[in-house]
Amino acid sequence: MIQYSFIAYECINAIGNSLELNVMLTEVVSTFIRCMDAIGGRYVQIFPEAKCIVSIGKDFEIPQKLSGDSDGFEIHFNNNCYILDFPIGDGHFLFYFNHNNDLQLHGTMLSNFRTKLTNAIDACQSVEQLHNLNLTLTDQVVEEKNKNAITEKLMITQSRMAIMGEMIGMIAHQWRQPITIIGMVSNNALMDIQMGNLNTVQLSEDLDLIDKQVHYLSQTIDDFRNFFRPNKLPQKVTLHELYQELIIIFGKNFESNKITLVFEGDLFTPIVTYKNELLQVFLNMLSNSKDAFVETHKKEGKITITSSISDCIMTITINDNGGGIPPSIIEHIFEPYFSTKSKQHGTGLGLYMSAIIVEKHLEGNILVHSDTEETTFTVRLPLQLTQEAYNVY
Repeated sequence: MIQYSFIAYECINAIGNSLELNVMLTEVVSTFIRCMDAIGGRYVQIFPEAKCIVSIGKDFEIPQKLSGDSDGFEIHFNNNCYILDFPIGDGHFLFYFNHNNDLQLHGTMLSNFRTKLTNAIDACQSVEQLHNLNLTLTDQVVEEKNKNAITEKLMITQSRMAIMGEMIGMIAHQWRQPITIIGMVSNNALMDIQMGNLNTVQLSEDLDLIDKQVHYLSQTIDDFRNFFRPNKLPQKVTLHELYQELIIIFGKNFESNKITLVFEGDLFTPIVTYKNELLQVFLNMLSNSKDAFVETHKKEGKITITSSISDCIMTITINDNGGGIPPSIIEHIFEPYFSTKSKQHGTGLGLYMSAIIVEKHLEGNILVHSDTEETTFTVRLPLQLTQEAYNVY
């Protein structure tokens, strides 16, 4: 009796030592085989499909009809050997013996362990289900993240196309004067030819003037085209370089609308970032400022861009005196498709995409502050992007 108590103690201590089903069942089956002097053992799952989860020791044929007694056990006799069949939950413990000594006693002992075995198996299966659920959720998160990434890229493209529309208008504005000059000079030359007053010296000067205007038109196209070239990797750039491009793009338009653009602070410290994306952020903000001046009929609009550096962070503020943003609106300006402009003049994506670009692509942050007279956007960027940022595109 003492020896049997020791066997029972060993067997019960083998139950539930792991929350991984295969590991736990392997320990249980191997311990029971050793303590009950069996020559083989299995745990067979019947539902939802029949399969052997654990098999240890000598292989044996599984009885065609297993026990249906959920509270007891059954002993099968086959080919001069005995199989102790102990059903539990959706499966069966099967132990293979070449004798029938103490099989009833072993079956009774297993029956006494049924509750603990059931709880241990349920715990392992719950952990496995939770693990599978986590894997499924992880896959869903990755899938949604990929969908969101595609959506963001499409929205960035849409935002850039909106800016392109404005820039085409700026190109047309900048081309108007040189085209007028070319037309006037060529008409004058043509009239001289028709009237027989052709002066080769004057014609040479006129052609030289036309050539200069054509060169200006070509240079304008090159300047604007650079903005739409995708840069797949971050590059070193200074704010001075970016500001020169802003002047090229907005210069004539701001001049005709009497808008002053001022740059202050540290302009020559290089920053490693996505140049065109940062330029797109500036274009969105300057375009919004210009629209604010037009809407409020501001006669002397002024935009001041100030930059400073501290602790490897570049802080850029864009301030305009085009009137403030109402408190009821300012909390929504970074939301997608939110715009106070008409559908013909605004997509509602400019500031939303600016926030996406700054926070997700440039690893920075963007804030806005406004009162009744002025609005200030603050952009903070690292001087050097981390390695993760190189995988954005």
